[in-house]
Amino acid sequence: MSGTVIVGAGHAGVQAAVSLRQAGYQEPIWLVGEEDCPPYHRPPLSKAMLAGEKGPEQIALRGPDFYERNGIELLPGTRALALDPASRTVRLQDGALAYDKAVLATGAGARTLEGFGYANVFHLRSMRDALALQDALAPGARLVIVGGGFIGLEVAATARKLGLSVDVVEAEERLLKRAAPAFLSDYIADRHRAGGVSIHLGAQIDRIAAHAGRVASVALSNGATLAADLVLVGVGNRPETGLGVEAGAATELGGLLVNEALQTSLPDVYAIGDCTTFHLPAAGRRVRLESVQNAVDQGKAVAGQIAGAGKAYDPVPWFWSDQFDMKLQMTGLSLAGSEITVRGDVERGSFSLIETLGERLVAVYSVNAVADHMASRRLAGEPGRFDRSAAADPDTPLKACLAPPAVRRAG
Repeated sequence: MSGTVIVGAGHAGVQAAVSLRQAGYQEPIWLVGEEDCPPYHRPPLSKAMLAGEKGPEQIALRGPDFYERNGIELLPGTRALALDPASRTVRLQDGALAYDKAVLATGAGARTLEGFGYANVFHLRSMRDALALQDALAPGARLVIVGGGFIGLEVAATARKLGLSVDVVEAEERLLKRAAPAFLSDYIADRHRAGGVSIHLGAQIDRIAAHAGRVASVALSNGATLAADLVLVGVGNRPETGLGVEAGAATELGGLLVNEALQTSLPDVYAIGDCTTFHLPAAGRRVRLESVQNAVDQGKAVAGQIAGAGKAYDPVPWFWSDQFDMKLQMTGLSLAGSEITVRGDVERGSFSLIETLGERLVAVYSVNAVADHMASRRLAGEPGRFDRSAAADPDTPLKACLAPPAVRRAG
């Protein structure tokens, strides 16, 4: 007996299984998860769960009996060791599964830094990571965060809420350099400073002073020395591509390369989520997107392909992050040569940055401006001329700033 084997029980894998059943797929589905707990939402790991506001059972993706009721065989605590396209099997630590279709939803793991193998150095990617870090976040403790990306900044805000002293060390000259315009980077940095976070830009870890197997302080390349009771390394993620690569799947930009149907170069083997590289028409290039929404969207899309009702994957990328009193929401991906228009009230902390290239809407970055974000998701990718001057007026709905394309008259 064979059906669909999904390797990876995160957002992408679970969504693929759920969407297959919703599409009427009747064949067996196996959902193989390496973690020994039920599948869970990852965003709360750096926020509500870390703060102790939610426990593991409250962030479960589905209820405890959902998988059995829907004929999805969930295999937690199970590691997939090899994928064999010739025999169409996935070899597990305790057996093998035959497949008609295989879906690699293996995600990404936290990048590590050489020389940081100490007892009080943490990463944050899994439930286990979050629980370990949560135990260490004692009020008054001194936390050094290496990396000024989303994970580092979310943990910084949570740690300040819990009463810790926080230093963020970022090697680039600004925060979120690859993800946000400079204006937004500066705004976020100022808000964190106002919240008591010390930010060190353009700095790297030069030396570590340790005692009894624990980091005691870190010396920065700018000459500063930071005392540390614990350290979080948040320097990005590495795609978990090993299963596909060892089976011969093509890669690009560090991810498993998939086509518009989310198929890898291996027959009847698909890949979805953080481990993939795909062509994004709106950006005009191949990209790797590490976001919950992309994982969910690809899970839905691959289910359509397997169930026989698929279409080319052409998403509108969007992302969110909660830090202090800021709800950051982003739609689209930045393009070189684009211009930024500020919309709203920056001083009051409710505004959007509208990014345009010529008369094309490229991206929208919103801070506590949910209506702008929702409108931007509907407008992104729509044809027509976008009026950036009109968009600067917050009383003008964003949808009114997009003029439909001119209709050519016959004759």
